[in-house]
Amino acid sequence: MSAYARGGDDPDSIMLRVSSFRPRSIDDAVWLAIGPWVRATTLTSRPVLATQAASSLKALARFAAWAVGQGMVLETETVLSPEVLERYRLTGMRPLVATSRSAETSRLRRIARTVTTSTPWPPPLDSSPRGPLSPPYTATEVTRFWDVAHRQRSLFRRHAMTAVLALTLGAGARSGELFTVTEADVVDIESTTALRLGSPVRVVPVRHDCVRPLRRVCAAAGGEPLVVSRREGRDQAAALVGSFDMPRDVPHLTVARLRSTWLASVLTDLSVPEVFAAAGIVSGKAFSDLVAYLPASELGSPGWRSLVGGGS
Repeated sequence: MSAYARGGDDPDSIMLRVSSFRPRSIDDAVWLAIGPWVRATTLTSRPVLATQAASSLKALARFAAWAVGQGMVLETETVLSPEVLERYRLTGMRPLVATSRSAETSRLRRIARTVTTSTPWPPPLDSSPRGPLSPPYTATEVTRFWDVAHRQRSLFRRHAMTAVLALTLGAGARSGELFTVTEADVVDIESTTALRLGSPVRVVPVRHDCVRPLRRVCAAAGGEPLVVSRREGRDQAAALVGSFDMPRDVPHLTVARLRSTWLASVLTDLSVPEVFAAAGIVSGKAFSDLVAYLPASELGSPGWRSLVGGGS
């Protein structure tokens, strides 16, 4: 179990929740047929919280009952396809209110992307409008955040805040990526500590001043996700960060500003300000038109290793 796991969210508790699940709205004969698939699929989706497992069980049970009623065989690669889930959304979710249909569709799509291997699931779309980047924190503010992390009142919060700082300031992790990283995603490439993030996966060298705290968090997590939260949805990261004990003399902590701080540090080390000045430009939009003509990034190359920052 993680050194900071909360009661009821350890693997044994999650397994008990899955094995004892029995939906009241499905009759015994149907549940006898679909129960093994629902439980196995839930476990394959690797829930890290008991509440997450419960939500997955309920959604999969309703979906499986509908699929069997349509004459389908519960073969994961076949039934958990974009086409079948879209048909279920249009015809099988009518008893649910609109907000529940939306949440259930998103949950089933996330599960399907996790448990299928050959089904052609496209990556999830980010439908949010592109706004300006949040301003980065100053070096003094970052130092203060690390100090505040060490002074959190509970072991859970100390580890959680340290992990959030290490992942964002060290590798520019986004909010949705924080809760999927495990020790297995921390890799060494030619003596450089790097982190696997996102889908499709990108391998990001960790800033040198974040390597030690990242390693400490990995050791404490014991193979489990480095960051956990009971809340699900788009505000999951904000809710977790908002639960930290923050003194009044420190600025408001957000994942967006932490990621901007990482990006500003990387751009500074790569002498981007000098490039802007030499080219006589004030916006990076002109650079995006040239990306297609630039060589692809190579893991372990000098340019890639330079992302760790000074002092490496």
